[in-house]
Amino acid sequence: MPADMEIPLTFSQRMAQEGKTLPFPADSPKWFDKATNEKIKEEMWAAPYDARFPQQKKQRMCFTYFVDYNRCKELKGEDYAPCQFFKNVYMDVCPRFWVDKWHEWVDEGRFPARFDR
Repeated sequence: MPADMEIPLTFSQRMAQEGKTLPFPADSPKWFDKATNEKIKEEMWAAPYDARFPQQKKQRMCFTYFVDYNRCKELKGEDYAPCQFFKNVYMDVCPRFWVDKWHEWVDEGRFPARFDR
């Protein structure tokens, strides 16, 4: 990844920045409008398809992207912007309590993966 590439914000960061939770009410017929959905698709970002994880189960994907982010941070440094891509993926895909627990394990030195390789 080039160091100067633009890394999009996570879904929750984008919603917080715009100050809203949903683009329109949940019972709105706009949810089924093709033009509206195309416009929303351009505004929203989702992690691209990763051939390493072809199935629907995301547990392994969460763990792998968390490890990839920490390895990138360890090897390239805290300020290396492309590392943010890995963080954005695991922040969007993984349940928050998993991430909190993994950070706790990293701080305690009990995390089951090494970040220096």
